Amino acid sequence: MRIFQRMPRHGVEMGERLRRILTERQGRFVSGEEIAGSLGVTRAAVWKGIRTLRGAGYAIEGARGAGYRMTDRPDRIDEGELREALRPGLPWTDVVCLAVTDSTNRVAMEMAENGAPHGTVVVADEQTAGRGRMGRRWESPPGKNLYVSLLLRPPVPTVEAPRLSLVAGVALADAVEEMGVSPSLKWPNDLYLGERKAAGILAEMASDPDGVRHVVIGVGLNVNMEEADFPPVLRGGATSLRIRAGRTFRRVDVLARMLDAFGTRYGEFLEGGFHAIHPGWDRRDFLRGMRVLVRVRGADAWGVAYGVDPEGALRFRRDGGAVEERLHSGEIVAFRR
Repeated sequence: MRIFQRMPRHGVEMGERLRRILTERQGRFVSGEEIAGSLGVTRAAVWKGIRTLRGAGYAIEGARGAGYRMTDRPDRIDEGELREALRPGLPWTDVVCLAVTDSTNRVAMEMAENGAPHGTVVVADEQTAGRGRMGRRWESPPGKNLYVSLLLRPPVPTVEAPRLSLVAGVALADAVEEMGVSPSLKWPNDLYLGERKAAGILAEMASDPDGVRHVVIGVGLNVNMEEADFPPVLRGGATSLRIRAGRTFRRVDVLARMLDAFGTRYGEFLEGGFHAIHPGWDRRDFLRGMRVLVRVRGADAWGVAYGVDPEGALRFRRDGGAVEERLHSGEIVAFRR
């Protein structure tokens, strides 16, 4: 497991403080003297910090008599910048930023078994063995998307814990909507932009006779991928925020909005169950009114989806059936308008 450091360890604190000053100026020059005074260091230390930031990928312009200004930032996620972008008062305790890992869910599950606290966030720049539902591979190239897992220790009955996957879907849709893109939600765990999939959610739980020990919610969201970045088999069926909106997004901003939204929705869930979250899903329901092929316990059946009920179950009437069923688990193998 390789921890991502944006700068050498000895310069992290100094670099973070300097980065914060330059970022707050939003591209305007700030003098070396002012920076040194703000940080309580020498001009030589400021220059050393500037070189450290440049080495970490920041574009910083220097002009005699004017000082320094930041003109571009690398699209990487680290704890300092993420915490600056988060709303206060949320449950996120620890943030682990990885350059590359096999799977953020695997790392988070391992951390959970070793006693990591509720609210731990694991995020990676790249995954080498990202997973979706049913063991499917999730394409996870570096520098493009969000690969994040949330470690939760929810005080809820075991039967309620699987609904956290739906809660995460609503929170992710809230965040995407806040970024200016209109999403829809496909039961049980996908986010769509238009007619194409942009995100998947994988929830894993550990429990014992006393109840839920922990839940890990993994989210893979395609952020800045372009058509050519997708394997040929996925082109036409997968999309990204960039493709849909026609612009790039800073991943740390998208992640911050998702964590903000999940913090809010998680609180609502603890207070009122999925009933409290249901309207956020209902207005974005992708499958309502569609003919769908559902696989439950290995058996496939065609029918019509009539939405998701306040318990999180898919309302489904199979072809030739007289009674509407409530499916609490299953997979949508195919769908038709």
